[in-house]
Parts: sequence; C-alpha cells; structure tokens
Amino acid sequence: MTSFTDDGYVDSTVQDEQTAEFNAEAGEELTVTVENVAVAEPENETTVESDSISFRLDHAENGPIGTRSISESETFDVTTDSGGTHLVIVTNGAADVTIEPTE
Repeated sequence: MTSFTDDGYVDSTVQDEQTAEFNAEAGEELTVTVENVAVAEPENETTVESDSISFRLDHAENGPIGTRSISESETFDVTTDSGGTHLVIVTNGAADVTIEPTE
C-alpha cells in the first residue's frame, strides 16, 4: 500500500513486488527512514537465514541511486542528482518507509 504525505513524498509500508514512487527536484535533500517490519521466509530449506531486508532507491529513468541492507531501523540523508519520478523498492520482506525533505 502506497501512501503519500501532503507534499507528495512517501509514508508507507513497502514489501516484495510493490514499489512506492514520488517526485523530487534535482539537488533536493531528503531524509529517508526505513524500519524493517518483516523478513521473508526462505522458499526452500537453507542453512542461511537473513535478518534484513534490501532497500533500493531509484530514479525512474536513470536507475539506482542507492541500496542498503537493513536489519532494524535506519535513517539517512540522500541528495537527488536528477529531478523527476523516484522509486522505492524493498525486497526480502517489508518495511515502513518515510521520505521527506531534510529540515
């Protein structure tokens, strides 16, 4: 489920096979908060168990801006290089994601 704040940024739970999108101007400074809420169970039996989700922030036309493996909660700042549509992608589980302008 994707929800947006009043100014069009992200405030939603994002999980496997879902994306959230928002628009940002070139050079905009954003604060990203990602809270891991669920890690996917492995589809086949394996001795390796993950305790983290994978978070990726993309520009819709220019590709990945950054990726992180997040096991609990993490807040970080990012500056957009290009204006336009940006995508939030979470794999290996679900995360509560908030993206807003840096104050």
